[in-house]
Amino acid sequence: MRKRIVIAASVALLSLTGAVAAHATGFSIYEAGTRATALGCAFTATADDGSAIFYNPAGLSFLSGTRADLNIMPIQPNFKFAEAQTMASRDAATGQSADNTFPVPGAFVTHNDGGKFAFGFGVYAPYGLGVEWQQPDTWTGRQANHDVGIQTVYLTPAVSYLATEKLAVSLGLDVASQHLVLNRYSLDPTSGGNAVHQDIEGRSNLNVTPSLGIMYRPDEKLSFGLMYHHKKTMKYEDGDLVLENVGAAGSAAETFGTNLMNALVGDPDRYEATIDSELNLPWLLSLGASYRFSPRFRAEVNYVRFGWSEFDALDLNTDVAALNQTLHFGYEDSWQLRAGAEFAATEKLNLMAGYVRDTTPQPLESMSPILPDSDRNDYSLGASYKHGKWDFNLAYMAVIGEERTNIENGASVAGSATYPTGTYAANANIYALGVGYRF
Repeated sequence: MRKRIVIAASVALLSLTGAVAAHATGFSIYEAGTRATALGCAFTATADDGSAIFYNPAGLSFLSGTRADLNIMPIQPNFKFAEAQTMASRDAATGQSADNTFPVPGAFVTHNDGGKFAFGFGVYAPYGLGVEWQQPDTWTGRQANHDVGIQTVYLTPAVSYLATEKLAVSLGLDVASQHLVLNRYSLDPTSGGNAVHQDIEGRSNLNVTPSLGIMYRPDEKLSFGLMYHHKKTMKYEDGDLVLENVGAAGSAAETFGTNLMNALVGDPDRYEATIDSELNLPWLLSLGASYRFSPRFRAEVNYVRFGWSEFDALDLNTDVAALNQTLHFGYEDSWQLRAGAEFAATEKLNLMAGYVRDTTPQPLESMSPILPDSDRNDYSLGASYKHGKWDFNLAYMAVIGEERTNIENGASVAGSATYPTGTYAANANIYALGVGYRF
């Protein structure tokens, strides 16, 4: 049995290396389990499967036996951009993100032998960002970004202590690794042609921070929960920075690229350097209440708070001072309201639904092709089916972002000259499949 558990967790970890998505405000991926996703991730006061490791590890004290839960949640994000008409001599530019599907898995193992202590381990991806724009060589926002990705993997061991029959408290350790990619162009200001391509890639050091959970169940109908994950600073050392002159032979862009490369690094064609940086992830707090109105119907509401003000800027530092860069973000703390309900259609079949109001932490001046963010409404549906020791879960969530423009009172408020002025729209489809087994 132990060997099967280790194999399952290892497969999930390998899959996570490809998990990139940008669908929740900021770049949070709050979908750690299929059952939770079906409930709009209003799960802090329930946490009754392995994904409790993320949503509230105190829920481990109210599980029984040993179980494994495997989840796969393919996310299909879609971004669009329409440039503001600023010149009568040409049509306004538009942009569309590439068609991509990003599989985001979550794997969990839990054990509770009925004593005071319960244990669990999870592998999941709570933060990710991925925006790849179509036609990258001509995309109007390519000076800011034509392909960006942030992949964050958490490995969390957790222990829960049953203080009384009604109250449990828990402690976990979030061990995280992150991978960063950013690709963009520098343009010849005269012709507008691509002159220099910049490719940044790196993997962070491991980071360890605590997570906490509390669950209180005063009776069979009512449950309260609290979850907290501490902020993180992901440190990058010896990442890769590659500059390459990509101007067409004999063009003004090639000449500009040659002059720029010579001025910056003394090499007209290609230059490689190491790069160091730090990227801050927010703290996360969720408060939840669940109530069972009848033996067949239950509902839950969560208030979620993200400490996104920790994500202020990204400093990119090299041995060449002229190449040092700072990307300003200036995020603000944000909140989400999550609600979910489930109905027991039969002894084995449960039907679920959820709603999320998700507010953006991103100020207008930071809205860019790197991550165009906005307030969003999410709607979810799902079903779970029990068969012997097996649990099967299906879910779908529609993430619908509000259109947002970086124009105020007829003027651009973009925080950088490389950020195009116009209107962004974003949405995503999330599909989820989960399988659980009780040993």
